[in-house]
Amino acid sequence: MITANKKNIYRWVLLRHIYAPDDLRGIHFDLLLEDQDLCRSWRLSEVPCVDGSYVEAACINPHKLDWLEIKEKAVSGNRGYATRIKKGIFFSSLPTIQSNLINLSMIWDDIEVTMLIDENGCRITKQKK
Repeated sequence: MITANKKNIYRWVLLRHIYAPDDLRGIHFDLLLEDQDLCRSWRLSEVPCVDGSYVEAACINPHKLDWLEIKEKAVSGNRGYATRIKKGIFFSSLPTIQSNLINLSMIWDDIEVTMLIDENGCRITKQKK
């Protein structure tokens, strides 16, 4: 059951990004969190699993809000191709100052989870009832 105030609902997406020229592996994942007129963004090495271990996460340049609705698209400037693989909502605004710590309550795969982004990377855990 979702317990958050319905007035404070924000969107997020996870994009599979392939063929980026600066990505030696050829694939990474972009996590975008809605923040007023842009999306704060992180490059993830893998898709996090609920109650799994941390995955590498690096803060990257903000993305346009349009990416919250795009299902797939070539990235401008010949920087690869992005496909949305997950989307959802979270329940509190992001800190006004760029922070090394993000701790959010969100819906991930239809369950309420906590997403933590810190110096260890990104981790998702089920919320205790």
